[in-house]
Amino acid sequence: MLLIAVLSLSLYGHPPRLPARVGPWQIEGRPDRFAGTRVCAISAAGVGLHRDVLVFRAERRGDTRQALFRIDGGAPRPVAEAFDAAEDHGFFPQRGWIINPDGGEVVLPAAFAYGARTITIRSRLGRLPRRFNIARLNDAQAIAESAGCAAVVP
Repeated sequence: MLLIAVLSLSLYGHPPRLPARVGPWQIEGRPDRFAGTRVCAISAAGVGLHRDVLVFRAERRGDTRQALFRIDGGAPRPVAEAFDAAEDHGFFPQRGWIINPDGGEVVLPAAFAYGARTITIRSRLGRLPRRFNIARLNDAQAIAESAGCAAVVP
């Protein structure tokens, strides 16, 4: 419902105001004076969106290459299955993360999360799993796009 209202307003020349909030997501925009565009940051508790990749802060430090994740309580899957897609977006799990070289992050393509409500991650054996609320990610991206954001940055 909110998405329809936002998109209809943008069709009539009234882009949504930023910062905005949809579900757990906070959308903030700022001008990129050099490029002459607007960039946005989309984030929720413990997770941020960057170049179509979700970056989960699973723990403060440590190697998360062996982490497991579940989408909406489904079967556990290794994060290693997302390494190729993550590298396509500039994240290199085998050589260290670009955003946080100290580790502790798990990176999954945003496409894995579309339509999902939660992603639960166990960063490594012996750690307690951590649940991330990712509901309405599609709506948050749509708001950023309708607000004229040329890029989503951390």
